Amino acid sequence: MLCGVGASCIAVAFGCTGNVIVEGMVPARTAPTSDVTTAIALVQPVDEVTAAVGVATVIQWADIATVPGTTVRVIAQRQNALLENDADPINLVGDGTVGSGRDALADGESDTFLWDITGVRVGEYTIILIIESPTGETQTVLSRSIEEGGDGAIVITTSLPEPVFNFTAPAADATVTTGNTFDITWTDNGNANAEALVTLGLDPDSDHDSGNEIILLSNALLSADGNNGTFTFNFLDQDGNTVPDGTYTVFSIVDDGANDPVEENAAGLLLLNP
Repeated sequence: MLCGVGASCIAVAFGCTGNVIVEGMVPARTAPTSDVTTAIALVQPVDEVTAAVGVATVIQWADIATVPGTTVRVIAQRQNALLENDADPINLVGDGTVGSGRDALADGESDTFLWDITGVRVGEYTIILIIESPTGETQTVLSRSIEEGGDGAIVITTSLPEPVFNFTAPAADATVTTGNTFDITWTDNGNANAEALVTLGLDPDSDHDSGNEIILLSNALLSADGNNGTFTFNFLDQDGNTVPDGTYTVFSIVDDGANDPVEENAAGLLLLNP
């Protein structure tokens, strides 16, 4: 937005080299007199904020935009303690592509986004603001970074404990022939996490996201049998199709929708009609 009556604006100054310096936020009542056409500054969060489900978390900024078609994108990026990205970015405003953000001129003084964190994984999120004009001018501002400092993380927590899942069988390679069954067993913390769902599968390789997995059970409540579980394998997948002969890793994925999914492999393989 442009600086106007009643608005908070970016203070812009010029050093002796002519370089533009964005100094921060100050009250202003007149439009800038410099030739700056595109700039952005973060208003909040500038300090660490703990988000709560059901309460919108405020992300606010102020911008200078004089070229029609200038847009602002807002991204939430989860990072670890070293400020390394450890998840895919969440595009809050815009779809991640240049020019897909909010119209910086049309939004007037509404330089705010209210983030509903329902369904967002736990962690510390850095907010990234990007202003982009059709003429190619762009500026990116982060709520925290190693280079520029800042501690404007949005922290998302949960009362749910991280899921625990440990296979107890097969503990060693096991041979199963047609006409027989095999009990896949495990221990877990289902009693403590009523939201956790478990998926069981067989995989001819170690990559459980390659598309060749055979799903035996999907999205079953981890708490169904307390802190123990048993699945009786009878050569059929979850859809009733016959599982081909072969050697398989038995794997599980437990997801409670808040903590990161937990993936485990059984110690032993299942050898079907070797």
